[in-house]
Amino acid sequence: MAEPVKDWRYYYEYMKKNAPLAIYYPICGGGEECISVCPYGREIWDVVPMITPMFGAKPKKRYRPVMIHPEKCRRCYLCIQACPTGALHRSEEELKHPMLTLLKNTLKLFFKKRYGLKWVFREEHREKFKKNNP
Repeated sequence: MAEPVKDWRYYYEYMKKNAPLAIYYPICGGGEECISVCPYGREIWDVVPMITPMFGAKPKKRYRPVMIHPEKCRRCYLCIQACPTGALHRSEEELKHPMLTLLKNTLKLFFKKRYGLKWVFREEHREKFKKNNP
């Protein structure tokens, strides 16, 4: 029998406790930019199903990244820079105003592309966004 899908808070608390990073899943888009920019990618990260809202939408089963091997993280924080929504942050920091963070990071997207951060707006991330948000 398949294991029941857990609420996003379970994974948020897991990462805050066990990893150097945490993801505030209600503003995570699920495009996997954090995984693709990470030098260790799939060695550290996995995508798991969880019950989470997205940008204020009704909570439902969506697929989101989770650090499954946080001990392998080298703390380069490229993943934080790559996160287009600002959902990814250091574990010791609290995300105080998630929707303001989302707005601020959405506005910054245009400048990220302008300054040559090539992982923003790639076709592969659009496809992963569609796949991870059924």
